[in-house]
Amino acid sequence: MQRAAAFIESAGDEVAIGRARVSIGAQPASAVVEQLRDLGPEPSVSRLLRTLGIFDDLGCSSATPVERACDLLTAAQRGDGSWSDREDASEDEQIFATGMIAGYLAKTPFVRQSILASATDYLAARWDPDRVKGSAWGATAAYFHCFALVRHEQADAILQWCGRELERGFLTGVYDAVRTARVFALCKAHALPGSRLAAPELVARILDEQMDDGGYASPGDSSSRARVAQTLDALVALEHLA
Repeated sequence: MQRAAAFIESAGDEVAIGRARVSIGAQPASAVVEQLRDLGPEPSVSRLLRTLGIFDDLGCSSATPVERACDLLTAAQRGDGSWSDREDASEDEQIFATGMIAGYLAKTPFVRQSILASATDYLAARWDPDRVKGSAWGATAAYFHCFALVRHEQADAILQWCGRELERGFLTGVYDAVRTARVFALCKAHALPGSRLAAPELVARILDEQMDDGGYASPGDSSSRARVAQTLDALVALEHLA
């Protein structure tokens, strides 16, 4: 983890560096919270989603700025229960945003149950096992994140499908260990329905995937920014599972 943090120190921006330092105990989470306190006058849904994700990774889902982000997302929820930045966003984009936002909101004390119920109804109405087959990490993560944390009559069946497909993707090499373990961290779980994957196996594989410079490769994107994001995900997963 220290090697990963050193890579981020050399390649990341101020927030990324702060997050890495928090992961290895080199600075308090409050320092990063302060960096993200100002959300701006009209932050986009995608920015609010990213900010809530960072707060969640830091274990600060009750921080004061989180309440404003939750209020803004509550106001931005569409009539059908979904979230999106654009009117012409694809259904896949809306499903990803909605599942991820609902999962993050469910881990805060600042959301009404009716908001979560609308989001789960939107996702359940569009559920199809084919959505999580093959290379479909976004849909798998979104459905897992939401239905692992919010009650719904279709939750058990959806989670079983997602767990099987996540395990299949990991065993066949479609998903690397970092992306697979990221789902565990999102759900605050050490085991997932439908999956036989266990924390020790994932941790060992994450360590094997670390590169000589301490960072991690991002599948399909070799840019420094993508590698920093993947390395942060590795730190979050290791902190959670180990």
